[in-house]
Amino acid sequence: MKTIFNSILMIVVLLVSLAPSTSFAVPADTVVVSALPIGNLNNVINSDTTADGSIVPNTVFLLKPTGALDTVYWLTAPISSKGNIRVVGYINPVTGHPPLVAPSIAQDNSSIGFFFNPQANDTLELKGIYFLGTRTDTIAYTGRFVEPTGDNNIYIFDHCIIENISGAGTPNIVDTYNHDHQSFYITNCEFRNNQDDNPQNPGFAWVDPGTYPCDTAIFKNNTFFLTGGYILGSSGYGCTYLDFEHNTIFFSGQGGAFDLYQMTNAVIKNNIFFSVSSAAYPESWYNNVPGSWGSAVIPIDSLRSLAAAPYNMTEAERHLTITNNAYFWPQQTVSNWNQINTTGISGITPLRPPDFINCQPGMTTNKTSWPYVDVANNDSVDPEFNSALVQMAGSKMAAFVDTLWNNNQSGMGFRPYVYPLYDPPSITADWPNVPSNWASIQGYPVPENLRYSNTALQNAGTDGKALGDLNWFPEQITAVTEIHNPILEKYTLSQNYPNPFNPSTVIEYSIPKSNFVTIKVYNLLGQTVATIVNQEQKAGTYRVSFDASKLASGVYMYQIQAGNVSLTKKMILMK
Repeated sequence: MKTIFNSILMIVVLLVSLAPSTSFAVPADTVVVSALPIGNLNNVINSDTTADGSIVPNTVFLLKPTGALDTVYWLTAPISSKGNIRVVGYINPVTGHPPLVAPSIAQDNSSIGFFFNPQANDTLELKGIYFLGTRTDTIAYTGRFVEPTGDNNIYIFDHCIIENISGAGTPNIVDTYNHDHQSFYITNCEFRNNQDDNPQNPGFAWVDPGTYPCDTAIFKNNTFFLTGGYILGSSGYGCTYLDFEHNTIFFSGQGGAFDLYQMTNAVIKNNIFFSVSSAAYPESWYNNVPGSWGSAVIPIDSLRSLAAAPYNMTEAERHLTITNNAYFWPQQTVSNWNQINTTGISGITPLRPPDFINCQPGMTTNKTSWPYVDVANNDSVDPEFNSALVQMAGSKMAAFVDTLWNNNQSGMGFRPYVYPLYDPPSITADWPNVPSNWASIQGYPVPENLRYSNTALQNAGTDGKALGDLNWFPEQITAVTEIHNPILEKYTLSQNYPNPFNPSTVIEYSIPKSNFVTIKVYNLLGQTVATIVNQEQKAGTYRVSFDASKLASGVYMYQIQAGNVSLTKKMILMK
């Protein structure tokens, strides 16, 4: 009887998987892109388009090595096709390294000024890739990573390294200036050595001066290692919703973590801000108005311009949660400030050390005027990172700051990099000082490890986990992550991404009310091969990772069961 049941189930599953139905997304068309010839990556993506210049729908560009060596994808032009661009890196099974993408040098000695150029209503999705702005002659020529030319774009970066973006002007990593309705979903990424002569550049994005410049900005489990300025900034209404959790900022040049002093709906928790704004500010730049530009790691002001049309917001509509964060300035940074003040450089001293939070009086305590501003459990505590790394990074940053203050705010080309990964990059990538087991011990293929030794902070998060980027504590990363989504009307099960995948993929789903949820993976015989969720969950949107390294290549079904609701989709494992 069991055999007959299995046979019937197999036929049913096959028929369902082959029949056209809205229950299943069309499998992605995977285009495997070779590293050579030079420029092949941008040529393939920019030419794989429809008549209007848009990417063929549902296409995934897979960067997969053809041999044992780690090869470099050299860009000769920005990737500028319209539509949804999905680029996924394939970890080299021999070396364990992700693919590297870097600028090439043209015959006239020019290079790309940016990597990607979304148009409008586009989604740029990047996963498992190392992007490097340095050329083979060690010149940091690339001024931006992404330079959009339209509105309503979505950026999804996961498990990427983005390094050495710098250049003339305001070299933000994603330059969304003068564009509306941009959204960011940034997870498990390290932004490394992104510095410039200007101590405030580059930040991640400067979302200004549109009416609604940024709809959503979600940053979870990311590290900003020796970065320039603000992670997200705006001189006006910058971001409708900000969710900044479990991130580590390890030495930044000048300016706080955010320049969003009119935050309206934000959650900032479980982060580490270590030596943020290492260059501090001259007193002459500070106008003594609480919440003013550059006065703190997190400045907060009243809803000045947002109280007028077209926003008409009130303080009762503002929801801010800033809790369970650690901040610290090491003695080396403090001593450097004191040294500059003692030297008395004309016109720019004394320096003003940054506060963690600067706000209008009463904003954090007056619940009548600001009923939903929750600021608590933010402590000045040393995480106790590796002392040699702190010493080296501090010395590099101190030299940079000294150069700034002695040369009229110019860094004079000095780059305070620690542990450059490529020096210089060659046609075949080398990975000096990167541990072979980096994926299991630190989550990033880089020489530094920001795991810290302060045990009190290792379970100080609101979730009982370590403060900062949990990739440095891989044993604390759980499979299921809740995503903020305040209004849910129905059960959903999204198509996994990437798809096809190898060996891991991400599944997102939503439940409109509390329920016991199971998500199982089946082969085409209807056999359960994995159970990836099996627990009670409250209403919300969730993201779960699935590692299929023990499974064979092929088509699989994954199904969510919540109460009486059952949704199924298929995915393709391609090894």
